[in-house]
Amino acid sequence: KSLSEMVAEIPYYYSTPEIRVDCPDDLKFQITNALRDYFKMQNHETIDIDGVRVLFSDGWGLVRASNTQPVLVLRFEAKTPERLNEIQQIFYEQLSKFDGVKLS
Repeated sequence: KSLSEMVAEIPYYYSTPEIRVDCPDDLKFQITNALRDYFKMQNHETIDIDGVRVLFSDGWGLVRASNTQPVLVLRFEAKTPERLNEIQQIFYEQLSKFDGVKLS
């Protein structure tokens, strides 16, 4: 196969840049832990090293507390732009339940 044929077989994923959400320093780790617990209770596979990455069959979402600023750092990736938006909204819906989190 040519290089272009091999490259064409690599799956493409849509992703967000790093999203920084204002959050008080004294709450950011509590919120990250609460989201981890929520998604585990929803039977989502999670990775909880340096925040929580929630795995979906067609993408993932990540939230972690910044170690240097009063912010939560978010990233998302999915197979389609529509699914990317859906995963992002799942996280935003949960984050909106916490006082002090400033979603744009």
